[in-house]
Amino acid sequence: MFADKVALSINIEKKSEGVYLVNLSGRVDSDTYARLDDKVKPILVPSTKILILDMTRINYISSAGLAVIFQMKKYIEQRSGSFIIAGLQPQVKKVFDVVKALPSENIFESQAEIDSYLDFIQKKELKKGKGSNEEA
Repeated sequence: MFADKVALSINIEKKSEGVYLVNLSGRVDSDTYARLDDKVKPILVPSTKILILDMTRINYISSAGLAVIFQMKKYIEQRSGSFIIAGLQPQVKKVFDVVKALPSENIFESQAEIDSYLDFIQKKELKKGKGSNEEA
């Protein structure tokens, strides 16, 4: 039983209002998927606009793990939010590639790449906001 507790480490960090980073380490499988689901549910609320899943330290994912991730993605995207995955190890990325789980533009190699993407999104929104407030 103790082995199950260390098989998956989950750390959730609020980056800013409506933006959460979920750092995972270990395995997301039939023994650990329910813990992931339980830990993430409290942040799956309408005010969450961006959910970043850092999987740099995940070395294995099963279909049960995929199902939990699909549920997170679906929830966020149904509310016009952004669901982002970073740092997939080659073997885990292959699983996502095989099932065509996520669009490639939402999978990033590093935290720096995510930050660059988020900066782009925010600048785009600011520019859009200025365009609607200013006369051309």
